[in-house]
Amino acid sequence: MAAAKPRPAKKPTSASRKTLVVGASGASGARLALRFLRHLLDHPGVGAVHFIPSDGFRLVLRREEGMDLSQALEAIPHRSRLILHDERRLDAPLASGSFPVDATVIIPASMATVGAVASGAGRNLLHRAAEVALKERRPLIVVPRETPLSPIHLRNLTTLAESGVLVAPFIPAFYGSPASIEDLMDAFCQRLLDHLGLRATLAPRWGEDSLR
Repeated sequence: MAAAKPRPAKKPTSASRKTLVVGASGASGARLALRFLRHLLDHPGVGAVHFIPSDGFRLVLRREEGMDLSQALEAIPHRSRLILHDERRLDAPLASGSFPVDATVIIPASMATVGAVASGAGRNLLHRAAEVALKERRPLIVVPRETPLSPIHLRNLTTLAESGVLVAPFIPAFYGSPASIEDLMDAFCQRLLDHLGLRATLAPRWGEDSLR
């Protein structure tokens, strides 16, 4: 009897694709945020990405990459699925827990943003989106970018972790023999996608043949 042929994997339907919120604050690492957005929008399991860039992020983007936000976003594929939000619009749908969101990621997260979220003293839409994720018990990932860390920074990050936030500093892994900064960022983005339930192959994983 002939063996049954494996069934092809089902493509995600529009109803099953994730709706995500990505906030970017004014810490160094604007390139990392853009790289992460690129991978999210390129993933078949993602439907829409609501992006909240802070004024600080726009400033860092200009200083680090020499471009404004509109120039940076033009280079990202599937731009139609990216919804841009002004951090000052506290009346945006994202400010309410009734708006359906699957997960929120802050990348990079400045220590000012970490402190605002940890203390509940949010002042803009980015902070509010994180607060909504906390109160609605939705996945929240924070990618802090600072070194060294003061005791105040560590206490705030501990407060977030104890509240269920996944604290994931950008600490590169070298076991995949990265040849570029992009390789390092891709390996890190892959880890974030894993925690969002989005399987991807962006970099070698520990134990894979490509590591030999």
